[in-house]
Amino acid sequence: MRLGYKHQKDHLIANRYWNNTILPLLSNGSLQHAVDGTYAYPNRIGLYPGMSCQFFCSFCGRNYNAKYKQQDIEQSFEVFQSIIDQDPKQGDHWQDRFRISGGLEPLTNPHIGKIISYGNAQGFKMQMYTNGYALSEKFIEKQPGIFDLEMMRISLYGHDADSYYKVTKNKKGYDIVLKNIKNFCKLVEQNKSKIKLGVNFIILPGHADDLIDVFNMIQDINATCGYGISFITLREDFSQSANYISHDERQKLHKIFIDIEKQTDIHIDYGYALHNVRHGIMSGPIAMATHEQMDRYGFPQIATSVDSLGNFYVYHESNFLERPGSTRYIIGNAQNKSIEQIVRDHLNGEGISAQPYDVGYLDAFDHTATLLLHEAKQYKQQGLDWIKELENKWKNTKLQ
Repeated sequence: MRLGYKHQKDHLIANRYWNNTILPLLSNGSLQHAVDGTYAYPNRIGLYPGMSCQFFCSFCGRNYNAKYKQQDIEQSFEVFQSIIDQDPKQGDHWQDRFRISGGLEPLTNPHIGKIISYGNAQGFKMQMYTNGYALSEKFIEKQPGIFDLEMMRISLYGHDADSYYKVTKNKKGYDIVLKNIKNFCKLVEQNKSKIKLGVNFIILPGHADDLIDVFNMIQDINATCGYGISFITLREDFSQSANYISHDERQKLHKIFIDIEKQTDIHIDYGYALHNVRHGIMSGPIAMATHEQMDRYGFPQIATSVDSLGNFYVYHESNFLERPGSTRYIIGNAQNKSIEQIVRDHLNGEGISAQPYDVGYLDAFDHTATLLLHEAKQYKQQGLDWIKELENKWKNTKLQ
């Protein structure tokens, strides 16, 4: 059965922004609170339990020399337990509150299985993003809570040993991750777990053909047993390198996307920028915010993240232990205050004046939310109905 996109020229391409991002944030009220600067419990909270990482990717913002103290590692479960316990469980989709990610690699936390199981027992659909390096059979025996996940997405950094090494600087990366994924698929099938397994792959400039090898890799994995990878998220590198995929290569990618969809039955999520390419529109990379467009208060009502120390960060990519300059975006600590008080105190404070380099603290979602919030506030300052203006622009803009 083919689950790819249908090629329809009358597709409302802006509806992807509207349906996937804007409308949900309007429906749960978090965007309204962010625009008005009023309190709301965070719609999404990223749990960043990682203690270290096995890879040394050049695009990563982590401080290679930073280390957690043993006491912090031992107390990390209690920190995340407290965060889960105080959740108000209000709204239509409170079960989707938490995303376990990083920051650093989450599987390096010795309590990761307990964190997952505890959240699951409280009714949350726990999701985790990992590099898969530590996901060995022996590791899973010690961390059976992994099977309580709702979803796990493994980031792929190549399609063979050489490509993996060029990105991660780990010579064993590819072989270990490939072996771990195959073994994990077998274990999930044996345990009759309902985990949704997916992968993520970033397409770098000049590497369009790598995508074919990645799908061959997925096909090899899925041939292992009846259970396998069910979806892939494809993204374009949005780092500040200004080295983007060319127009010609986007046209090449369009053809590759069409060909791959004819040969695979896994769901392909192209994201915003590559979704355009899939439909033959070479509109360029995802729009990124400038530091002038970064709101003084960010949008903690919409999303925030917390590390193993209990520090709450405004932006996702600022949440790295001892990343230079990132402490400016810590708005409070959950070991000293409740999450509600952290958000309220931040909104009642002076906010944070963004510097030019601060855009490096934003991930793809942060860029989108920052631009959305900036645009909405501009409409509001002009005395316009900002919700209606956003709807006119993003819901009703047709593919040209």
